[in-house]
Amino acid sequence: MASPVLQFIAVTSGGRAFDIAFPLHPQTRSAQSVSDLVTALLDVVSNHAQRRDDVSDGDILQALAMTAAIRGRMLDGEPASIEQLTRQLYGEAWQAVNAASDFAAGRA
Repeated sequence: MASPVLQFIAVTSGGRAFDIAFPLHPQTRSAQSVSDLVTALLDVVSNHAQRRDDVSDGDILQALAMTAAIRGRMLDGEPASIEQLTRQLYGEAWQAVNAASDFAAGRA
């Protein structure tokens, strides 16, 4: 049986869109919740970046990495196992975005 996949379309402020097929971990409880969180996090990042002229893309990536590490450390489990899972999930997500097709997003 194939692994579950979350289809996600990400649209940049410049009008480029990416059609991404994210593989979901077999123990994912709710693909909808994952999708909702990704959307909410991207909205927060976009809103913050639009209000500030002193934030770089590197600053954003650094903050997201720190947030993932903090959230992982807050879990009740072996830190080394959680770190390994975080690296695995990040690697799979990165492969998915690299494999995504991109296109010009239509504007209404």
